[in-house]
Amino acid sequence: MKISVVSGAPDARTADVLVYAAFTSAEQQAKGPSKKPKKKEKAPLPPRPFFGAHLAHADEALGGMLVDTAVREGFSGAAGQIFSLHTHGRIAAARVILVGLGATERLSVDSFRKLAATAVKQAEKVKARRLVIVIPEEGELRADARIGAAAEGALLAGYRFSRYLTKDKPTPTLEEIELAPVSSKGQSRARHDDALGRARAVVDGVVMARDLVNEPPGTLNPVEFANRAVEAGKKHGFKVVVLDENDMKKERMGLMLAVAAASMPYTPPRLVRLEYRPAKKAKKHIALVGKGVTFDTGGLDIKGADGMLDMKIDMAGAAAVLGAMIAIAQIKPRVAVTGYLGCVENGIGGNAYHPGDVLVSRKGLTVEINNTDAEGRLVLADCIDLCITEQQPDVLID
Repeated sequence: MKISVVSGAPDARTADVLVYAAFTSAEQQAKGPSKKPKKKEKAPLPPRPFFGAHLAHADEALGGMLVDTAVREGFSGAAGQIFSLHTHGRIAAARVILVGLGATERLSVDSFRKLAATAVKQAEKVKARRLVIVIPEEGELRADARIGAAAEGALLAGYRFSRYLTKDKPTPTLEEIELAPVSSKGQSRARHDDALGRARAVVDGVVMARDLVNEPPGTLNPVEFANRAVEAGKKHGFKVVVLDENDMKKERMGLMLAVAAASMPYTPPRLVRLEYRPAKKAKKHIALVGKGVTFDTGGLDIKGADGMLDMKIDMAGAAAVLGAMIAIAQIKPRVAVTGYLGCVENGIGGNAYHPGDVLVSRKGLTVEINNTDAEGRLVLADCIDLCITEQQPDVLID
């Protein structure tokens, strides 16, 4: 999907859908939620939303019916509200959609993500090919921060995982998104392009994490997880080192090996180290450690069927770390970052560890097992200890 930043009057751009943000009025914000009228009282019209001057030209070209109709239909600019109007050729866009963002003083980066995400979803409903999103100037955020957040929201809203669908595959029609900032005062084209580049890097990482979480456990076992990390490292330019079960024995990772025992030899564990180093001297060293339990039966303390259904997602921590490394390698911050993925399956079999077992961690501490379904902390304990002794990071995030 193509996404770009454009300038000029948004309502002059040819598009299937043109999206404006709306806000609750200052009067409405001061009064708070309106009280329900009594039974015999006629319900008053809601207070007029606040749009900013950027929408006035489009409303004038539409004969004032955009704002008037929106208000009459109860649109007040409250967060989450949506109003749509077909323009019947009065402006270059076929349809105008208003998206409520609530009070202007509560605007955040996430508000602009939601604005763009809502715009994409509404555009998809009407099978639009070209979408223009007006990025408002209200709030305290810089223009490039608004643009970056909107780009993230737009691109992520179009995410689909359809790899295994044999029919009824989604066929998105949206081909092009234009972000039209109302004001870019003090901002250069390079700043806008940089914001888009950072957004694409973040989206690449999030999409990888989502894809991994959505994969079925029969496909994404620990070995396959490690293989995908290696592929990602080659593509995005960070170093990947994979430790197999023999390497982990040498590292005395007794907790993680115990969790993996019942799944071997079909799904042996993998410990994956990911390394990003900046071109210049790093200001700090940050470590990320993620739990990668590709499927969790609960072990001998087996889960019930309902509790086991979603346990393919027990590797989401490791997926988040790999996704973060993909974004980091593209953004190239002035910090060193090392990621660890503890990839293992908590299965059931003759080799399974037992409730009551006493295991020895890599750190040398003994751990008594009260419940084999508490495997996540065992995996993280060995991975964190390896990370600390190998890397000695300034900050560690699990």
